[in-house]
Amino acid sequence: MSEKHGLIAFYGGTFDPIHYGHLRLVISLAKFIHFQRVVFLPNNIPTHRPIPVASAQQRLAMARLAISELSNRSFDVDARELRYSTPSYTINTFEAIRKEYGPSAPLAFIIGQDSLLTLPRWYRGLELPIFCHLLMCARPGYSNWSDIRRYSFWFANRLTHDPQALYKKPAGLVYCATTMQLAISASNIRSRYRNGLACDGLLPSSVQGYIDQQGLYR
Repeated sequence: MSEKHGLIAFYGGTFDPIHYGHLRLVISLAKFIHFQRVVFLPNNIPTHRPIPVASAQQRLAMARLAISELSNRSFDVDARELRYSTPSYTINTFEAIRKEYGPSAPLAFIIGQDSLLTLPRWYRGLELPIFCHLLMCARPGYSNWSDIRRYSFWFANRLTHDPQALYKKPAGLVYCATTMQLAISASNIRSRYRNGLACDGLLPSSVQGYIDQQGLYR
């Protein structure tokens, strides 16, 4: 890969289905962290969540449809984890990504506040800063960042409040974004579909059309 000057951020999840909580988060982040590119990484077999309802190909199709509705053409989807027959370990994915982009490219992983608190329990989770920066986003109902620093002392020496610092190193920093994630969840959307409730305003119209066409979440 030759893209070594801008910051490339990766956003993992099952995206079952992808919704405006996912999309508006990265759009908001991109306004004050000027990413060169944001790459969505759909999981195949997640290690910390139930097995997805939609198939890998259905979730990939929904992610591509959602991104196609955005005016920002710097968003993309990386389907590599969907090709794995084993659980998707984030550390393995970033080891491969780092090899592809080279040692000097600034790379980042967008992670929710709730996931950050469990990172020490992930498979080799504390090794992630070797390969990328961590961009942590607030979650509704969770403590403020000062509380998290008290409970998650392991990353305190990596903490930065300067987004420009993320461009100056290829990896190793933790940036706490003030962007609040919307209280939209995929589980609630699936529940609404099962109960015949409208999901307008929760996910892109193209994704809604695909869900209807595929008969998902009924």
